Amino acid sequence: MSAPIRVAALIGLCCLFGPVFAAEDLRYVDHYDELRSDPKLSLQQVVDATFQQYPQGAVIAALQDEAQALHRRSDSLVAGYPMVYLQWINDAPFNDRGRNEIQTGYQIPVWMWGQRAASRNVAGEAEKGARRFADAVKHEVAGLVRETLWNLALVENRHELARKVYEVSEQTLHAVTRRVELGDLARTDQLMAESDLLDKKNLLVLAEAEVMHARKAYQNLTRMERAPAVYDEHKSPLHEIAEQHPAVAAANAVVERAQAEVEFTRLSKQGNQPSILIGSQHDRGARGEGYDNGTNLVVQIPFGGEAWNAPQVAGASLTLNQKIADRGTLLRQLEKALHEAQHNLEVDEKALELAGRRREIAETHLRMSKLAFEAGEIPLIDYLKIQANAQAAIRDAAERAILLKRDTAFYNQVVGVMP
Repeated sequence: MSAPIRVAALIGLCCLFGPVFAAEDLRYVDHYDELRSDPKLSLQQVVDATFQQYPQGAVIAALQDEAQALHRRSDSLVAGYPMVYLQWINDAPFNDRGRNEIQTGYQIPVWMWGQRAASRNVAGEAEKGARRFADAVKHEVAGLVRETLWNLALVENRHELARKVYEVSEQTLHAVTRRVELGDLARTDQLMAESDLLDKKNLLVLAEAEVMHARKAYQNLTRMERAPAVYDEHKSPLHEIAEQHPAVAAANAVVERAQAEVEFTRLSKQGNQPSILIGSQHDRGARGEGYDNGTNLVVQIPFGGEAWNAPQVAGASLTLNQKIADRGTLLRQLEKALHEAQHNLEVDEKALELAGRRREIAETHLRMSKLAFEAGEIPLIDYLKIQANAQAAIRDAAERAILLKRDTAFYNQVVGVMP
């Protein structure tokens, strides 16, 4: 039988001891967290439901609101706060000849050349960044769900095996007790079997506690009382970190937003916008004279001042370079995680094959030892040691099968594949 076929066979055999989320097993601790296994519930549905209630949803909504506000700014015909202008001049405190001058106006900031397009670019990048951030958060949620489910599968499997081991220890105790009653074994052998049973019961209680912890962790994350019955994944054909990776796409969007902010800041001149004032002017030279009325039109255009605007542009550029550095760090982390995921899968496949072979040997040895113990050829202590070694080999083979599936899901997570 070829190695891949043996691995597949071992996975199928070992997963007979897979998780049973709602099993009505005998419990030794009163605390119990029920989690029902739902064959109709998919991994994708769990991820979607968890994402809807994930705390980061508030940040996503805030980013979307920010993008809408930036679009409103870009769509506005004015480039700042309009102002009402009022000026009154009177000579009463001085020569009191009756001079009076009144100026009124409505001052409107206008966009500088290219500034409105830069503002629209910022709004567009902010909107794209909100979408990419939402995708990245959902991908993060998928990773948490995957991790929680496979941790649950591991502890459920350990609990099931601990229960089976406990049952075997019970059977051994009954057999030893019967032989002690018949005079075939000493009383010390019965005490040894009772001690072994207590050890197995203690391990079963601890395994039960771990199951409750894992169930509570799943419920805390997903806010659900149901878990999918099947959530195995096929390994993605991707073998590198692509630009479409949700985390990478989100990091790229952050960088592009920062680049747009640099350009907008460069054109904004610290908020000193050109403006147009349209109003009226009413004045008289002395008391008794009539008022001269006229139209007041003022155009203000800022120029120069690059030295004053340079710190703002430099601050925006600093933010841009920080985001670029963060993206570079993220890519390195993902490359490292991908290498580890690939290596883990290779190790898992080989380890599962070896664990299966070790289990076969241990089971054969256990059967031979059982016959030898029943025939009185080996003492109880040697039989218990052989039994413990065989149980450890069976447990390792079953766990290796789950680890291979878990690491396949983790590999898909690293390369950015959603369930």
